[in-house]
Amino acid sequence: MAPTRRSDLGSAVLAVGAVAGSYLLVRSGLGDHLDRQAQARVSAGRSRAVDQVVATVTDLGSVYGLAGISGALAGAGHRRLATEVAASGATAWIGAQAAKPLLERQRPYERGDLPRLVAPPAGSSWPSGHAAVVAAIAGSVLPELPRRARPALVAAALGVGLSRLHVGVHHLTDLVAGFGVGVLSSVVGRRVVARLMAR
Repeated sequence: MAPTRRSDLGSAVLAVGAVAGSYLLVRSGLGDHLDRQAQARVSAGRSRAVDQVVATVTDLGSVYGLAGISGALAGAGHRRLATEVAASGATAWIGAQAAKPLLERQRPYERGDLPRLVAPPAGSSWPSGHAAVVAAIAGSVLPELPRRARPALVAAALGVGLSRLHVGVHHLTDLVAGFGVGVLSSVVGRRVVARLMAR
């Protein structure tokens, strides 16, 4: 069932609030305590096996993960949804990259807070592009799922986003902003694809 304009508006407002709130927390330094607490929890739960799994799972939020998921949907006959996922994910990636210069923030591994478990990413730490992409994918797919399956998808998206903290390349507040960018991008992508397909 397609989301209504009201639910899209509500999602967009929450997404903008997440991005703005994260920006203010980082800019003011008020989010530092939250970031340090999250890093401490990650450090306490480390093991070699967990690190290897998380370092693999984290790529689901990359542009390669986006291409794979949208390609799989198209191959399974869900062309409209595949187009929506691709449009939303691409919008999220572009939006996150465009926002990075707003806060030239060091990544956790650059500050010595956490070890880096993946290849060094480019650009500023804020916001997380992977979190943005995976939130955009989830935001596009979620309305197509039965209600009972939706919590599992949300949990998976949160897990992929949080993996960026575990691999040492993002702070918790970066992820909040990334999720916000992704949710907003899914709303935009859904509306653009619906308008194009109505022509």
